[in-house]
Amino acid sequence: MLFAAAVALSPSTSRARDTAGPDPQPAPAPKARRVAPAATSTPAAPPISPSAPRAVTPAASAEAPDAPAGPGAEDAERAKLLYASGAEAFAAQRNADAIGYFRRAAALVPSPKLTYNIGLAYEEMDDAGRALAEYRSYLDQEAGSDPARREDVNARITRLEQRLGAMGVQQLRVKTQPAGATVRIAGRALGLTPWTGELAPGEHLLELDMPGHTPRQARVVVHPDRSAELELALTPSPPPAAEPPPSRWGNVSPLTWTFLGVGAAALAGGVAFELSRASSSDEARDASDATTRAEARGAADAKQMVSLILVGFGAGFTIGGSVLLALDLSEGRGDRDQAVLGLPCGPSFCGFVTQGSF
Repeated sequence: MLFAAAVALSPSTSRARDTAGPDPQPAPAPKARRVAPAATSTPAAPPISPSAPRAVTPAASAEAPDAPAGPGAEDAERAKLLYASGAEAFAAQRNADAIGYFRRAAALVPSPKLTYNIGLAYEEMDDAGRALAEYRSYLDQEAGSDPARREDVNARITRLEQRLGAMGVQQLRVKTQPAGATVRIAGRALGLTPWTGELAPGEHLLELDMPGHTPRQARVVVHPDRSAELELALTPSPPPAAEPPPSRWGNVSPLTWTFLGVGAAALAGGVAFELSRASSSDEARDASDATTRAEARGAADAKQMVSLILVGFGAGFTIGGSVLLALDLSEGRGDRDQAVLGLPCGPSFCGFVTQGSF
């Protein structure tokens, strides 16, 4: 039976640290294992086979499970070989290599016993945080079977919690349903759930956010003498409110409004001149002398000419604007080239010119 002495950890590890991070690589060179007196030492349990209910000693060949028949037979055989390599590396104190083998075996054939073995290797490496995280994960996976093994793991957890407490930190594990939420403290992202790490004892405000879900905040108290756990359910975000369909009036181009505005103004001017012409005609009819009558009739004729011109221009612009408005409001209106409106005047000509496609 192998023994491991407790080694004091550096105070520099008192900051929050994610214990679910990558395994240390490359593996450190084997070191001589120090044996403490039996009264004060903690025995290092041997790794156990994922298929066997009892532990086997590292010195003996690990009893691997029989390969089941079916599609998973090849994975099971591969897992047995990886477990055997991990047990051999653990016996040779190549703990980093052992962790790598056990993790690869668990990826093929998940087993709480492999999680336990990984915890043993981390504990042998004096990595209290990661060892504690693996042992707690083992208890979740084991689900009440093997009471003797659970009692042993609980004792190891208690010792590791005491070691972390002596360092001024304690472990917190955060789970969410669904998993994958970002854990933040004071705006600093710590990782994704399920997240496990060490924090200073006291009250902490955790912020959890996940795309498609409503962000949550939770206060958790980390005690100095025992690890803590927080589990939250995230609520899916409500679907965004449907935006009202855009108004078809937004498709009306400035040229259309220009045509309609000019047409309306010209028509109004034509009506005003026509009313003034009627007033001049009445003055001509009521004039007492020929001169006054002639002047009033001349003014009426001039106003009538201007009124006809304005009404004509107004009618033309209004009709053109109405056609453009119908095109703007019609469904399936494609993009039109920008139209240009001009009002050129020459020595003997004034008019308007439009250029573009409608």
